[in-house]
Amino acid sequence: MINQPLITIVIPTYNRIEFVQQAIASVIAQTYIHWELIIVDDGSYDGTAGTINSMNDSHIKVLQLKHSGNIAYLRNTGVKAGSGEWLAFLDSDDLWVPQKLEIQLNHLMREGKQWGYGGFELINNEMQPIPNRAGMYRPVSGWIAKEVLSTEASVNIGTLMIKRSLFEETGGFNENADLIFREDYELVIRLALKEESQAIPDILVRVREHGGRSTNAFQHGHDRTAIVYERFLQTNPDKELAKIARLRMAHEFAEGALKRIRERNYSEATRRLWKAFLNGDRWRHLLSVIRRGI
Repeated sequence: MINQPLITIVIPTYNRIEFVQQAIASVIAQTYIHWELIIVDDGSYDGTAGTINSMNDSHIKVLQLKHSGNIAYLRNTGVKAGSGEWLAFLDSDDLWVPQKLEIQLNHLMREGKQWGYGGFELINNEMQPIPNRAGMYRPVSGWIAKEVLSTEASVNIGTLMIKRSLFEETGGFNENADLIFREDYELVIRLALKEESQAIPDILVRVREHGGRSTNAFQHGHDRTAIVYERFLQTNPDKELAKIARLRMAHEFAEGALKRIRERNYSEATRRLWKAFLNGDRWRHLLSVIRRGI
């Protein structure tokens, strides 16, 4: 590669000293060496900042913030603190394969694309691969807004690489509290509407499944995902994309209703079922929830 641009890597973390050290090690092990790593410490009290600073690595910078729990804010802050032409993101409990940056940047620059993603696998605490409940990864390149909205294209944050100029033009991660833990999906939708993507068939990141994983740390993920679709529909998209978003939103509201039924919170369940009924295939979502909730 003749042109070797600087890549800014952002890792947000909170009280994950053991995991984040492994994540950092996977960055240091990259075959592509022109990178800077910004660790955004969200008020950890487990010695994270001191441990990382003691590494005395000029490529690594630690930002210590007051705890907010807002991952979008942490990632945006990390981006602003860097100067790389390209951006990459890694969660503090996940691991990159050694060739991640090299493979992905080569593809993006060769194809002239400004953002892309790649494959991922789930691992357990013993670092062994485990089944992915979301199904098999399928690389889809080009204009993929339809596939992103329908979830046919699955973009894991640890595989996302974006040109800084596109990230800034798109507005970065949405820091609204209603989108916490879904801010990456919301950004990917905007990216897919703005520019063509470049998908990599290779596995680029190993995602650790454990009890403290952020996506397992909150109860009502379906509600957050439904809000992503609600916000998208407020942008007045074309009819085909709007239809997909409404159906997906109805599905998420129906799943949220089912969870509320199991919690015996019938008033909240009814509210979500009504939204599912209004936006989906009418009785299909309602009957599905009733059958599974009994």
